[in-house]
Amino acid sequence: MNSVSSFEFHLSHKNINGTRIGDLVLSKATGLISDNNSMFIEANFLFGNLTLSGGFSTVDNTTFFLNPLTQKWEMTEDSITPLSFFDPEKGINKILSSTTSPKFRSNSEKYWNIEGSMPASSLSNLIGDTSDNNVEIIVWIDKDSLYLTRAIIFGQLNGYDDSANINEIQRIIDISRFNEEIVIENPLN
Repeated sequence: MNSVSSFEFHLSHKNINGTRIGDLVLSKATGLISDNNSMFIEANFLFGNLTLSGGFSTVDNTTFFLNPLTQKWEMTEDSITPLSFFDPEKGINKILSSTTSPKFRSNSEKYWNIEGSMPASSLSNLIGDTSDNNVEIIVWIDKDSLYLTRAIIFGQLNGYDDSANINEIQRIIDISRFNEEIVIENPLN
């Protein structure tokens, strides 16, 4: 994945409402990462019974956020950047580098399907604070490009995960559009 200059990702959950980040629960997210260190992320959050839509964008070292209450883009303070707590590229690389005890689960014409385990802390670049335990993971590796195209992470990632059966919690990350030209523009224009 080190040779990837840009990509798109989708994060979703199964058997749990989402991943708690502070007072909000991140239920799903979609993002574009470009080769010029720009990113555009839209996400749905739960705050109690309310569903909020928000987002972040970084363009030319300027960060913007989509205010979940007004649904208008606003410029943030210079010291605040989503990359300070959310770095999908590092997070995806950590998935591959921290997987232990890998074994083939299945082998299709297009993908290698590999399962293993990894420390929950390996996902801190994606979700922030994590618990001190291992989680199970299944990854799909494209045979032609050798890129990670999908990962399903099973189990508890932080202390807020409270499913009746922790091992049934699934976080699903789909990754696509590798090395495509992705243009991320200033959302205020």
